[in-house]
Amino acid sequence: MRLSATLALFTATLVSHATAHGYVPFIRINGATIPGWDVSKDGYTTPQPSRVVRATKPDSGFIADPSSADITCSIGNSKLPPSPITANVTAGGTVTVVWNTWPTGHYGPILNYMAKCVGDCSKWKGDTGSPWFKIQQHTYDGEWPSDKLAKGGFTYDVKIPKNIAAGNYLLRHENLALHGASSVGGAQFYPVCIQLTVTGGGSLNPSGLSFPGAYKATDPGIHFNPYQGDAANRAYIPPGGSVYPGLN
Repeated sequence: MRLSATLALFTATLVSHATAHGYVPFIRINGATIPGWDVSKDGYTTPQPSRVVRATKPDSGFIADPSSADITCSIGNSKLPPSPITANVTAGGTVTVVWNTWPTGHYGPILNYMAKCVGDCSKWKGDTGSPWFKIQQHTYDGEWPSDKLAKGGFTYDVKIPKNIAAGNYLLRHENLALHGASSVGGAQFYPVCIQLTVTGGGSLNPSGLSFPGAYKATDPGIHFNPYQGDAANRAYIPPGGSVYPGLN
């Protein structure tokens, strides 16, 4: 009986860990709710629905290898055709990303990048060249942003830069979980890509980063122990470099 109870507890723990990670079933722009990608059902629908959040395999797990082709947008995204639809947002406006859940204790930053699509986003995956640029990041300020997400209703506001040129873009929104990152290869990446049509704006056309390519497993912001204490966490430098200058 003891062995059975132990095995049951172990199995329950594994299931809990497997189902604890979140996904983005919808976003909000100007008060309007727009369907995202619902891992629990969209991947099982035939034909698969068109969403502004790029599809992922029926899995809300993480990417462990930052050199993987999946690091661009999500698990299996490199093999899935993009959707033909986008969400409209004005430059300088806000995209609210709504996660279905996120566990406390998955300490880490929240990072946001954009890339201007080459033509129609539905025919472009963003996994070649260096079209990406960082637009926003939140790191430790006494509490990890991931825990703020978990405690704050699972919503996160991304401000779209007001000076970028109008056009079709991918927004790459990412949770980077560091609770296992004291060992090389222990970081967990949770990227989500959202297809946007940006209106208004200026003339800035930033670029310079590639996914895969921008991250290495040994980067100090990826191989990092978040249990060192407040001072060390405040000194944390995230991967992907600085926010691109002159965006706002």
